[in-house]
Amino acid sequence: MFWQESDLRTKPRYVTTYQSYEALDELAPLAVVDLDPSLFQPVPSETSQLTILRSDEYIKKALLGVTGDVALRIDKSETRFELSTEGDPAEVKRFSFSPISNRTYTFTCTEKDELNCPKAIKNYLNLLITLRAESVKTGLSRSLDLISQVLVGPQKVSDTQRDQLILQKIAIEESIQLASGDLKFISESKFYGGEQISTVDRSTYIFGILVGFLVGCLILLQVSLSDNSIRSRKKLISVIGYQSYLGSVDLENFPNSLHHVATSVHGAIGLKAVKTLRIIPIGKNSDFESIASGLAEALGFQTVLMNPISSITAPDLTPNANSPIVLFVSQNQGAIPELELAWSVAGKSGNEVLGAVLIA
Repeated sequence: MFWQESDLRTKPRYVTTYQSYEALDELAPLAVVDLDPSLFQPVPSETSQLTILRSDEYIKKALLGVTGDVALRIDKSETRFELSTEGDPAEVKRFSFSPISNRTYTFTCTEKDELNCPKAIKNYLNLLITLRAESVKTGLSRSLDLISQVLVGPQKVSDTQRDQLILQKIAIEESIQLASGDLKFISESKFYGGEQISTVDRSTYIFGILVGFLVGCLILLQVSLSDNSIRSRKKLISVIGYQSYLGSVDLENFPNSLHHVATSVHGAIGLKAVKTLRIIPIGKNSDFESIASGLAEALGFQTVLMNPISSITAPDLTPNANSPIVLFVSQNQGAIPELELAWSVAGKSGNEVLGAVLIA
């Protein structure tokens, strides 16, 4: 009910999608015809390609047909190189650097709802593929023009060198035709960020307080109805009746309360000749013995603190007209079922039960 009536929303404020692609090295096959791929550079270079792709013009192209607020970005991993050495017949050492891994491009797309990023990244990826293919073709075309000039120029070229140049020219022409700029998909991940709950208005707070108050009242009512402990004078009176209630002892707050109880016990005894007052404890209370002793002084005759009802034997409850019974009920510790059982057993044993006293 609270969920339906409130304006709470658990959708995140934004979602970011990451897609990574590995660039294929389309110049590597040139090594088959003894051409060093590292000597051929795309035009524009990969660094310049990244700058072009990040321009507003290309971002607008990538967002064509995309609605909503979408943020796009492309990043390229740094290219790592390895140093290699080789010697010629004259024992001259030559050093060369070559990349040890292909570049990786990462597309980052952020939006409020997970709707447009797949399309935007796909558009951006196609722009990158087209730009890479064109740059490879442009770079190779420059080398192809140079070889063509060497073959028709006045330079003296041996037949062996001419055959090699023709083979390399054919390889470059084929590479230009095959250049595609393709990238291989690597991985995709998503990140959900921002606040998880939107602003809650006043009506929602009021509704929540009312529901919380109602639930609290129901819990309190359930606890009250299922609570069997005697926690107050009112609770004790409701169980045994007002006529059987002999008072309560609270020496800390009411020092004379023990004498008030003694007066009530005297009134319940009347003119009967009583020599001993038997006391049955209900619940646990460490002050039962001291209160029983104090009550004996106030009454002027002996009091005996008996065992709890669970431990009482038949001889303990032998009928004795000169020894009535009073129940001491420990506040918050005495239970109603125990009180009712003790009252029933003591009364039906032929003894007189004067009443009950609440011990704080």
